[in-house]
Amino acid sequence: MGAFGYTRPQTYLPHGDAIGFSLSFNVRVRYDMHNCLDMSIYDHSKEHFLSDTSAFCMCENAHMSKQHIQDELRNRQKAWIERIKQATGKSYTEIARESGCAASTVYRFMGDQSDHCLSAATEAKIKARFGDNPEKVDAAIPVPISAIPVVGIVQAGLWQAEYARPFAMADEFVSVGPDPRYAGLQRSAFKVLGDSMNLLYPPGTTVIAVSFYDLGRGPKTGEKVIVVRKVDGYEEATIKEIEILADGRVALWPRSTNPEYSQALILPVNSFSDEFPDNGCHPEYRIVGLVTQSIKLE
Repeated sequence: MGAFGYTRPQTYLPHGDAIGFSLSFNVRVRYDMHNCLDMSIYDHSKEHFLSDTSAFCMCENAHMSKQHIQDELRNRQKAWIERIKQATGKSYTEIARESGCAASTVYRFMGDQSDHCLSAATEAKIKARFGDNPEKVDAAIPVPISAIPVVGIVQAGLWQAEYARPFAMADEFVSVGPDPRYAGLQRSAFKVLGDSMNLLYPPGTTVIAVSFYDLGRGPKTGEKVIVVRKVDGYEEATIKEIEILADGRVALWPRSTNPEYSQALILPVNSFSDEFPDNGCHPEYRIVGLVTQSIKLE
């Protein structure tokens, strides 16, 4: 039975005038009066000595005192912690917390002028989280963020003189990242009200859309589109899922839990005009935008 309550492995029994002693409860140094024989790290959980000694200290001569070796170990532990700090940009407190140690453990060790070393348990936790030789983490690459103006409301049955206001008059904006699918195209945001599409876009959702005019193409089956209906000079805008029928007509489908919105609106062929009739006496429809993104409330 050793001095610290465990049985040392047979391979480590002292011989001749060699002696063994403890450093921070996990380092055992064996040397004789003339030559340093070895240094091993003792793993209490597995009751054996680990072969890796490079992360800690080495005895350069047989005349180093226990205090000198403790100081060397402490200095190497401090340098290791400092490398972690420099590589990750984390504070001593963050290093401790992320390693599962008490928040003040590393901070106190790095600032303490006493001769104590990190315990084997603390050392193992930090090593498990950050490793022996942490590599520098590259700074995060900033993502360009765009402020998209909220230019209108989409809600079936909400009649307005204009469904969308000019960009310059927008008083609300949403911040979104780039969308490489539609790079260079102007994007607009709309607030969704009502329940005609609540299976996809609950009330309060913000949708981002691009103009089909800017896309240079018409809509495709399955796409979610912003549809504008104009009657007697007033407009309503809503979102629907589009289906292009075999005969060229267009079906606009609601996606709602409300049985009132269960049937598709069928538009005649060539319903994609950007212009309304001058007289404004009959309902006319425009499919003006492709929904590319939605921001939902949780």
